[in-house]
Amino acid sequence: MKKTLLLVAALVGVVGAKAQTESWSVNNSDGTLKDVYVANPDNTQMSVVEFSSTNVKGTHVSGPVAGYVDGSITPLEKTYDNSWNDIKKQDLSADGSVAPFYYVQGKGNPVNIDKVTFEEIMTDGVGTGVYRAYWNDAYYSPDGTNGLPTNGTYVTLTPSVNGKIKVAVWVNKGNRDVYVAKASDAKALSYGSEATISGYVNGQKDESGNMLYMEEVKTKDQVIEENNANLGEGETPTEIQPSDYYTVWDGNQAAWIYITFDATAGETYYVLNKSTQIGFSGYEFTPETGAGINEIEVAADDPNAPVYNLAGQRVSKDTKGILIQNGKKFINR
Repeated sequence: MKKTLLLVAALVGVVGAKAQTESWSVNNSDGTLKDVYVANPDNTQMSVVEFSSTNVKGTHVSGPVAGYVDGSITPLEKTYDNSWNDIKKQDLSADGSVAPFYYVQGKGNPVNIDKVTFEEIMTDGVGTGVYRAYWNDAYYSPDGTNGLPTNGTYVTLTPSVNGKIKVAVWVNKGNRDVYVAKASDAKALSYGSEATISGYVNGQKDESGNMLYMEEVKTKDQVIEENNANLGEGETPTEIQPSDYYTVWDGNQAAWIYITFDATAGETYYVLNKSTQIGFSGYEFTPETGAGINEIEVAADDPNAPVYNLAGQRVSKDTKGILIQNGKKFINR
C-alpha cells in the first residue's frame, strides 16, 4: 500500500517537474557574454556553440564563409570569418525596472552555401570579365524549396518533449525576413497561426517614454492591411508581397522580440534572418503538462507479487475480502 502511494507521489512529482519553465541565455548575470562563445581556431570551419536546459538542446553557429572576392576566375575565392561579435545590450526601461535585452551575433549570411553562384559584372550591358557572388538562389525560402542553411548565423532548438518555446531575438530593421523553420520539411512556421511575436520595436514608447512592450507585434502584411482599410478616396492600396508575412512591424525599425510557438518532441527548429545575422538572446521552454509521463515504464502484473489487505498488512492470497496486489484492488470471495 505504501509502495503504491509512493509511486503515485513520484508520478505527481514528475508532472510537476516537467511543467516547470526552463531557460537559457547568452549572458551571465553581470551582463557579460558566456564563455562558451569561442570561435573555432580553424576559421575555414563553422564555430558552433552548444547549449542546453533540462528538455532542450540547441546550437548557435557562425561562419565560416563571410563572402567572396570579386575576380576573373570562378569559383571565386572565399573570405572566411567565424568569429562572434561582442555582446550587445538594449535597455528596455529608463529606470531599470525591466531587465535589459542582451544579444550576440555571429558572421555570415544564413544560406545553403552550395547554391551560391557567380555572375559577371556588367557595365552598360557589356561584360567586364569580372565576376561576383550571386546569393539570391542560396537564401532560405519559407516553402522549404532551398533547404536549410549550411553557413552563416542561425540558431537551432530541439526539445526532447512537447512544449512551448519562446525564443528571444534581435532583428536589425524588420525588413529582414525572420523565420522559424522546421528541420523535418524545411518549411517556416506561419505567424499568427503557428507562431506569435511579442516584444519591442524601436520608436514605440509608452506614456513615460519607456520602450513599449507589445503583446502582439504585427507583421508587415498586417500593417499593410490595416493601412489599406483606412485609405481615402482615390488612394491606391499597397500590394502585399510574399516576404511581408515574415517581416516584423513595418520593416523600418530594429526590433527586440520574442517568438513563441508550440514545439514537437524531437523536431529541430532553425531561427534565422533571411539575409543578415540575427541577434540571439536566449529562450524559455515550458513542457506540456504531463509531458514525459509516457517515458515511465510500468511493469506487467506479477502473479507472485505480495498481497496486502486494506490496512497495509501482508496477507495470504487465500485471505477473504478486499485485497491489493500489484497496486490494484480485487475481491477474493
